[in-house]
Amino acid sequence: MITLQNQQLIVQIDELGAQLHSIKRQDNEIEYLWQGDPASWNRQAPILFPFVGRLKDDQYQYGNQTYHQTQHGFARDRKFQVIEQTPSMVVMEQHDDSETKKAFPFSFSLQVKFELVVDKVEISYMVKNPSGDETLIYAIGAHPGFNMPLTGVGSFEQTELSVKPATEYSRIVLDGAYNDSTHPKLIDMKDSLSLNHDLFNKDAIIFKTDGGHFTAKLTDTVANHGVIVDTFNTEYVGVWSQYPSTAPFVCVEPWWGIADNVNADGLLLHKQGMHRLAPDETDNYHFSIKPF
Repeated sequence: MITLQNQQLIVQIDELGAQLHSIKRQDNEIEYLWQGDPASWNRQAPILFPFVGRLKDDQYQYGNQTYHQTQHGFARDRKFQVIEQTPSMVVMEQHDDSETKKAFPFSFSLQVKFELVVDKVEISYMVKNPSGDETLIYAIGAHPGFNMPLTGVGSFEQTELSVKPATEYSRIVLDGAYNDSTHPKLIDMKDSLSLNHDLFNKDAIIFKTDGGHFTAKLTDTVANHGVIVDTFNTEYVGVWSQYPSTAPFVCVEPWWGIADNVNADGLLLHKQGMHRLAPDETDNYHFSIKPF
């Protein structure tokens, strides 16, 4: 386990999946990050790569071959190597090997940087295509979960979600595990939304953010604490809690990609939301978490 700290924060990161394990402020005893529970959701903040969401039948076709890949890709279940570290920053890396090639036939390097900057955890992903001749096709996303209620006092229903810009958004609806982007619904976020478990009866609430700066704030209205997740250039941001079994957490998920469309034909070259990276090129993605 890797521990980062500065005058305001103490953060722990697991090398397995480069997954956040703990987020605490120095001035209180609150654990902001969901601690995982095998009875509900046993993860905490997985990295989604090289896919976001589920593929139809957990498979896709590329280059006349069929590849099998479970929901959200394999990066979350593989160890990252530390390549740089200071007391308040760490850079970790994962790259392709013979095992990844069985599910994903591309060369890649995925670096994740966690840095404590005053009272924020700044998180950056850098995807590089080391291939000399093949375009890398991938998606990437984050899936941090936060305790709600934060102190264990009260109920899930005391959680409020507010966003900036505070306006109406196109909400992508899920049909089972797959997105139905051709039939979006409007969701009015001019005012804060009081959360309850039934709001997640169709899985995640997916905001179509279209590459803008989007901020989601979760507030435990009894404790008067919460988290602010700032996202930059995302295509979608998912807000999710488990349903119909329930647990006291909410995830805010910056996505540069999305689950298969209900009409997907299984061909990777046609898949919605995928990014294409030319040989020897690099793309960068960024978001931040501020506990308060």
